[in-house]
This record gives sequence, structure tokens and C-alpha cells, in this order.
Amino acid sequence: MVKRRHFVTRPTQVILPLSPNHGLFGNDGLYSESKISLETLFQRWNSESWGEYLCLAGAVIGWTRGTGLMDATNTVAQDVESHGVRTFSAKEMAFNILGLMHPLLFSITQVEPIWADLSGGMDRVADLAEITTRIRVNINKKSELRRAIARDNSAEFKVINGVEAERVLQTVNVTPRANFRFDFPELESAETLENLAKLRDVVDLDKVCVITGFAELGPWGSSRTRWEMEARGEFTLEGCIEMAWMMGYIKHFEGRLKDGSLYVGWVDAKTNEPVDDKDVRGKYEKDILAHAGVRLIEPELFRGYDPKHKVFHQEIELTHDLEPLEVSDAEAEKFKEEHGDRCDIWEGEGGQWLVKFKKGARVLVPNAFKFSRQVAGQVPTGWSAGRYGIPEDIVARTDRMSLWALVCVAEALNNSGITDAYELYKHMHPSDVGSCLGSGMGGVESLAKMFKDRREEKEVQNDILQETFINTTAGWINLLLLSSSGPIKIPVGACATALQSVDIACDTILSGKAKVMIAGGFDDISEEGSYEFANMKATSNSETEFAMGREPTEMSRPATTTRSGFMEAQGTGVHIVMSAKTAIKLGCPIRGVIGFTSTSSDKAGRSVPAPGRGALTIARQVPSKYPLPILDLAYRSRQLAFRRKQIAEWLSHEQMQLKDELEYRKSQGDAPDEEYFSTRIADLEAEAVRQEKDALATYGMLEGADPRVAPLRRALAVWGLTADDIGVLSIHGTSTGANEANETHLWNDVFSTIDRTPGNSVPIMAQKSLCGHSKGGSAAWQLAGLLQSVHSGIVPGNRNNDNVDAAFQHYSYLLFPSKTIHTDGIRAGVMSSFGFGQVGGTALIIHPRYLFAALQPSQYESYKERNRVRYLQSYKAMTEMMTTNSLVKIKETPPYSKELEGPVLLNSLARVTLDEKTNSYSFTGKLPTESKPDIANAKAVQDVLAAAPSTAGVGVDQELISSVPSENPTFVARNFTEAEVAYCRAQPSPAASFAARWVGKEAVFKSLGVASKGAAAAMKDIEILPNQAGAPEVTLHGEAKSAAESKGIAKILLSLSHSDTVAIAFAQASTA
Repeated sequence: MVKRRHFVTRPTQVILPLSPNHGLFGNDGLYSESKISLETLFQRWNSESWGEYLCLAGAVIGWTRGTGLMDATNTVAQDVESHGVRTFSAKEMAFNILGLMHPLLFSITQVEPIWADLSGGMDRVADLAEITTRIRVNINKKSELRRAIARDNSAEFKVINGVEAERVLQTVNVTPRANFRFDFPELESAETLENLAKLRDVVDLDKVCVITGFAELGPWGSSRTRWEMEARGEFTLEGCIEMAWMMGYIKHFEGRLKDGSLYVGWVDAKTNEPVDDKDVRGKYEKDILAHAGVRLIEPELFRGYDPKHKVFHQEIELTHDLEPLEVSDAEAEKFKEEHGDRCDIWEGEGGQWLVKFKKGARVLVPNAFKFSRQVAGQVPTGWSAGRYGIPEDIVARTDRMSLWALVCVAEALNNSGITDAYELYKHMHPSDVGSCLGSGMGGVESLAKMFKDRREEKEVQNDILQETFINTTAGWINLLLLSSSGPIKIPVGACATALQSVDIACDTILSGKAKVMIAGGFDDISEEGSYEFANMKATSNSETEFAMGREPTEMSRPATTTRSGFMEAQGTGVHIVMSAKTAIKLGCPIRGVIGFTSTSSDKAGRSVPAPGRGALTIARQVPSKYPLPILDLAYRSRQLAFRRKQIAEWLSHEQMQLKDELEYRKSQGDAPDEEYFSTRIADLEAEAVRQEKDALATYGMLEGADPRVAPLRRALAVWGLTADDIGVLSIHGTSTGANEANETHLWNDVFSTIDRTPGNSVPIMAQKSLCGHSKGGSAAWQLAGLLQSVHSGIVPGNRNNDNVDAAFQHYSYLLFPSKTIHTDGIRAGVMSSFGFGQVGGTALIIHPRYLFAALQPSQYESYKERNRVRYLQSYKAMTEMMTTNSLVKIKETPPYSKELEGPVLLNSLARVTLDEKTNSYSFTGKLPTESKPDIANAKAVQDVLAAAPSTAGVGVDQELISSVPSENPTFVARNFTEAEVAYCRAQPSPAASFAARWVGKEAVFKSLGVASKGAAAAMKDIEILPNQAGAPEVTLHGEAKSAAESKGIAKILLSLSHSDTVAIAFAQASTA
């Protein structure tokens, strides 16, 4: 082609592997001759005009350690260098050879060949063979001498210390054992969170959503086993055992074996023979890998459907009469009804009826062909709902997608530390627990039964219709596990359903309609859906892929040049979403903070499947010439501190107004009772809390809109983060040409717009390369993988990414790793999902440590204690999942009797109690009848308002507890004595105790007639500690003591009080 078009080019550069070994060592066989023959190519390059289309570079490769060729000489390499020979590691030599491909050297080879001497002087040492032999002999002599000394020392050791003494030095073979941990995220110490202390009192826990647990069932089993394959590329011993149990190869046994011996452990499910942990991999891993993941479709999983023999039915018209057939009388009538004159029926002998189809009758005749979509991501073969504890009667009448979801919800709750769903109603009303578990297509197996089996008059359950509804799955979950009466919002968003679900869950919680939501998605594979996806050219043609030499696991190829469509998959993913306040209160693990979610539609057009650019709106903003203060945590903290001072002043003002009101009503003979006063005080404090939440919404959670701040940028700023803190991006990555072209372009534009530093590329996860595309459930798997990535700091590589699409090269903000990356930590991660019908969505996940840093240290420590209790409960339940097959515990009755149903649902304060005898939760007849206000400060306020004027001085002060920076070590050290600090930190609520003493010191200053300088002045001169009776006692030092003496003050009486939100102090300085 080059010569025919008269082009003179040099498109190919050849590196010749030359050697300085021209028989240096001896006994080299034909090695030296073969290398010498390569050197002749340099003459041929000139003589045969190879230079027109070939570039040559010769690399004289020296002594390279660690290669198979030089293994035998590795031991002498160090001493050889003392003779002036430079030896190289394999990496060093590889670097040198790759250097010959540098553009500068490549341009030289286009003019003339290069001879690169990388021998390290190996060819300039005379008698190299003799030198290496001498070195080897010397090494052997030293080795023999050292062995002799070691034997002598060993014998002496035995004589002196006895024979048994050597046991500590002997190697002990330890048999590998599985260690199932089912870990909660590890909670670091409060000290390590100090670098994020600026987040304290800035975040409103009611306005933060977190994920406490997740679970999935997919081609690679559970979320644990999928993560092992995703991050490591292979199963651990624990992963192998879980998969073998899940697929029915092994089961747990406790009792006597066939030989009568007692045994506890795993046995083969078929033979009941014992199987040791260490033997599970060897016996079952090959079968596990063959029947899990993306693989050839297995007909037994799809009611016999085999794409290699896909059946259609063609209607034909008979050209002649057929022989009579025996049928029942009912069937004969049906045939006559349909075919009329083209069919004769009559009763034969013995009550049998005969039917004869005549010329012109129409009949359906099956035909078949080999369908090209033969590969899919399928649930592991052998998976059984009964193995998880679901009764057989439920299994028989329920679509398998609902069974998958039941298992996943039960596991996700267990992973949240909730081992009995009814326990939730101990902490909240049943209406506070909801579900938004959705699907793209619904129960397709039940649809097939309803349409195909019913048409063919096969036996089908009478209520099959209900199993085809997408919301039935959420109904089964509530019927069998929850008995909640909360919101139920079922999304149908095609491939983005699960992300829609999370968005709905967050909106429902943030609007106050629920405290706990079950989110996620599920979908199945159907024969009909597979065929129609193929007609749309959305899925990968497996026959073409096989022709290219690819295995099924290599056919889903996101972001590659050779991607050709998605690989269908089936399964379910579930997430338990709670408000942060609820999760902290319950002690549930926090797997990740949902920093932001969005959904978006797209522009006008005619293509329903086309992915859109609507998700770009998460980065909508206009440029700002100057830095925005609202994005600065320090600025926001100052504004909140100032606003809390204003709220405290407002509270004092309202209390004085209350005093005036009471005095007026008393003068009118209408004196209110004490309960009225206490209730008004509680209402005022509740209003103060509401005002503080408004301030937190503005300065903490950054609610509202600013055209200069993109929604995603604002969500990051809440936690003091920027676009540069995003450490991983999980893409929808379906492996279709249109999706990746759109998705990569979109994210590159997003990062550019929200001011990510150029060159700071985000590594991409493309999970569908491993699992395929499960449509409705895919985003749930994605989110679980993203949570695992943010938690572990590991970014799984796309192992099928061997040829990144060249069109993505100019997307400088994106990185497409093909191997797993171990980072030093990930602060935040983002993901996107797209679905047919103009559905796009994104989510931001924040590492939980940012939430923990926002808690008071005492609050965090108490949470850790509750979390530990939850972990032990969860570990027990998850362990029993495999040992007793009891993960799903079906509820036979609701937590209330029929008589109590109405009273419970109509009572917002109704809560369950634990029956210690049955270890079950239920509502009893003793339901709360009134809401009790927080009147802890009522007596203190009453004393303040009724202060006696005859005293030398009166001082009153109150503050919101959140406005006193008790977590600040500098503030505490300046204003509290060591004895005060020790006392406060020993209290159940250290923050409230510090706040009470702080307002007490302010009140004392006021009672002395000395103006306080607030936090700017040290307050250690006033010490407040409890006396023997437990009452607060004031001891003055330094300037405070001098001021009291100068005014003749002999004693200061002090009253301290605090509610959940406000601390108040009343001081009376007396001269007597």
C-alpha cells in the first residue's frame, strides 16, 4: 500500500534484543549465535532499503537480575559488581528499553539505526565465566561454614536448655480458617477527628441523610462477595465459603456424622461428608466461578429458555384435513368455538370426544433459531430463598424478585444493627418508616406465567396478576417484615430507578415525613425483554464477541473503543436510609453520608433511550469575581455564633414579657397556675430551637439558592469540601457507544465548571464491567460499591478496559484505571445513573468521619457505645444466617392487636415495649396520652423573674448550649479550673454541664456589678463546683475575689439549670 501510493513512511520501530554474551559463560548452546545473527540486520537495513518503512534500535541488554534467564546467577550478582560490571533489576532494564521509544530517539532512528549499549560493561570483563565460577565456589564455602556453625549452636542450645526449648523456634503449620467478621465501619478516636472540629455545631443532624446498611443479590452473590471480585479480582476464603453456601454446595451441620462422631462445621450438601474451611476453595471454586457472574445463559434459571434455541410460533393455514384427535368435551367445545365449520367434533366411545381440523383451519406451529444474546449476568446458580429462612408457602406464591428483595431488606436491616424491625417502633411511630423500593419492569417471571402459561392453559396460580405489579414487592416486605404505616413511594425509572429511589428517600426524610426509608431497586431478565433490547441494538451481540476471542466476563466493556452494548443482568440492591439524628440516636453504623442527590430530565427529541445532558444542571452557576464568604466554614461559624447570641437575647426578652404578662393577670385576679408558666417557658425554648434551626439551615446546611454556587458545589461546601476533594466517580457505564460518550463529556464539564483543579483527574469505577446491567437494580449496586470505595479508599479498576476510547483523551478531569488503585483515603465520591425515558440522576457520598467530627466528643463517645452493642447483635444474626438458615424472620402478626390498631395509628407517641420473656416487641394498652414539655428550666426562670431587690446584687444569664464552645480546648483551659473540667466531663452531657457553668460565671460577674468581657476574658477566677449536698457552690479567686471584698459581699448563692437546649443561671450576691 505504501509503495503503490508512493508514500515513504517509517510507521514501525523495531527494538532488537541484543546481548553482550558472545559465548562469555560457555555452555550457552545457540543463545550467543542467535544474538549475533540479530546484529546482521543492521547491515541489511542499509543494503536492502529497509529504511523506507522500518526503524531499528538495538538494545544490548546487560546482566538483568530476577529474570528467568538469569535466575541461576542471581546469587553472584552482588560480587560480580565488585569487578566493574553494572547489573540491573528488571524494572531498570525495562525503563532503559522503553527510553528508546522516546520521540526524540524515535526521530533519530528514522534517519539511521541506534545501537544502545545497555550492557553495563559486561562485555569488557575478561574471563567472566571463570570469575562467576570462583564467586559461586566462595559463596558455597561460606554457606557450608555457616550451616556447620548453626548445627553446632543448635546442639549446644539443646544441651543447655533441653530438647523442648527449641519448640519456640520451630515452624508451626496453621490450617487456614475462615473468619467471618460482618464488620461495621471502624470508628476512629475522637482525637483523630480534631482536624475537622470546625464542623461542630454547624451541621443540623435532622437535615442530613445517611446510609446505615445495604445489601444486594447479583451475579456475584452478596455485596461482600461482589466487592471481593470488584476490588481484588478473586474471592477470599470467607468469600468462597459464602458463595458455596449460597449456591448450595455446602451446608452447616451440627450433630453426629455417619460414623457416629460429633461434628460441627461445613458438610457437602450432597454427600454430607465434612468439608474443612481450607478445602472449600479447592473443591468448589471452579464450579462457583463457572456458575456466577456474567456467563452463558443457563436455561434452568429461566423456565427452560435457551437463546441457542429460541422458539417462535407461526400461524399457518391447513391445506388438507388432519386425522382426528382425542380431547375432553370442554376442549372440543373450545375448538369448535374458534374454528367453526373448519372443525368437526363428536363424542366417541367411553366418553371421549374427537376433534378433526379441516382444510382452512389455522394452527400455530413452533419454529426456532439461534439467538445472538446468549450471555447475561445471572444470580448464582443454586440460590434459594428457603436457605435464608423464607417459608416454602411464601416461596411458592411470590415472584422471585420479591424473594430477592425480602432477603436483601432483611440483610440490610441486620447490617444496620436492626435485627428485629419492630424494634424501630421503640424509637419512632410506625408512620415514620417508609419504602421507595422500585423497579424498571416488575415481575417478568410472573408476567410470563400470566401471558404465556395462561395462554397455553398451563397451571397458574389464581393471584398471579398481583405479582406483576411493581409495588407488590414493597407490599410483601411490609407484610412480612415491617408492619409500618409510613410513606410508600414506588419509583419506576428504568435503569435509573434505584438512584431515583434514594433521591425520593432523602426528600421524604428531609421533609419530615419519615425517619427511616427502605430504598433501592430490582429487575429480572426475560426472554421477551432480551429480544427487544437486541432489536434496539442496546445489548452486546455475544456471537460477535465470541468471534473476537472474548470470554463472557470480557464482553461488558465500558469506556472502551470496542464497547458494543450492555450485558443484561438480574438482581436486587437495597439501602437503609435514615436521618443522621436517628442513626446516631439508635447507634446504627453510618456507611456513608448522602451529601447530595438529584434527578433530571432532558431536551426535546424523538429518542426515548438516548442519554441526556440534563444532569449538567448540578453544576449550574455563574462565575464569581471574588471568593464567596458563605462557602467559608469560618465565616459561617461566626454568623452562627452571632445568631445564637441574638436568640439568647430574644429568649431573655420574651421571659421578661412573660413576667409582665403574669403580673398584669395577677393584678386582674386571674393569676395563672404553675403549669401554665412551665408550659410557656418550654414553648419559648422550643421556639428558640426553631430559630436556631433556621440559622443552621442558612449558615450550616446552606439551604436556598445562589446563582453563583452550583448545587453540587454547595453540597460539598456544607462539609468544608471542594471539587478537589472528590476522590472517585462511579459511572453508569453501560458499555454502549452513546452512554459513555455522553456521560464522560458530562462529568468533565461538571468538574471544569465547579472549579476542580486542572490535572487533578478523578479515577472512574465502571462496575458493569463486572456485573452487567441489571436495569432497575444497577444504581443500587453502584451505590453500594461507591460506599465501599469511599470507606476503604480503594478504587476498583475496570479489568476489561484494555483500550480506552481515544475520544475521551481530551477529558483531562477523568482517569480510566484498568487496575485497582489503593489510595490514602477518599473524602467524597460521586455517581451517575441514566434510564430510558429521559431519567438522569447523580449522588454525592461523603465519608462518615465528617459527620462524626460534627458531633460533640461526648456525643460521639456515647454513640460508639451504642454502636458496639448494635454490632454484636448484627454479628450474631449474620452468623446465624449461614449456620441456621434464619436471616429472614417472617412476622406472623403485626406488633399490635386488632383492638389496638386504631389507637396506635392515631397516637403519635405510641411506642412498643420489649417483652423480656418472649424477646419480642409489641404495643401494649398503656399508650401515652399527652406530650410532656421540657420544663427543666421552669423553676430557674421563675426564681430569676422573682429576684428579691434587697440583695446586694443579682445576676442572670442564659445561653443556647450550642453557643458555648465547650469542645474548644483553648476556651476550656482559659475559663475552667481542672476540677471543673473533670466534673463536667464526667457528666452524662458534658456540653450542657460546661454551658451551665459558663452562664453561672457570667451571672456571678453580673451579681458583683462587674461587667464581663465574655469569652475574651479568662473566667477561672470564678470556680463553680458542687458541695456535699450536690448544690452548686461558688469559690472566688483573684480579681473576682477582690471585687467582692471591695463591695462587702460575703456570699454568692447560685442556681444552675439546663434543658436540652438552653442553660440558665441565677446568682444572688449577699452581704450577710
